[in-house]
Amino acid sequence: MGYTGVLKLLQIMTAKGLVRRDERERAHVYEACRPAEQTKRQLAGDVLQRVFEGSASQLMMHVLAGRRTSREEIEELRRILDSHG
Repeated sequence: MGYTGVLKLLQIMTAKGLVRRDERERAHVYEACRPAEQTKRQLAGDVLQRVFEGSASQLMMHVLAGRRTSREEIEELRRILDSHG
C-alpha cells in the first residue's frame, strides 16, 4: 500500500472516530482513540456477525482449522469456555 492509500485509510478512520490526528506539526501524527482491547473486541464482534452470522462455534472451528494450535492455547480456550458455561 502506498502513501496515498495509507493516508486515505487514516482519513476514513479519523472520520469514524477510531484515530485522532494531531495537526500541530507539519507532519500529521495519528493515534488510536480507543484501547487496543476495545478495538479488538469490536472487530471480532463485527466479523462474528458479518461473516459467521453470530455463530461463535463456526468462527472458532474456522480459526482452529486454519492453523496448528498449541496445547497451551487449547487449554486457555477450555478455561474460557468453562467460565462462560
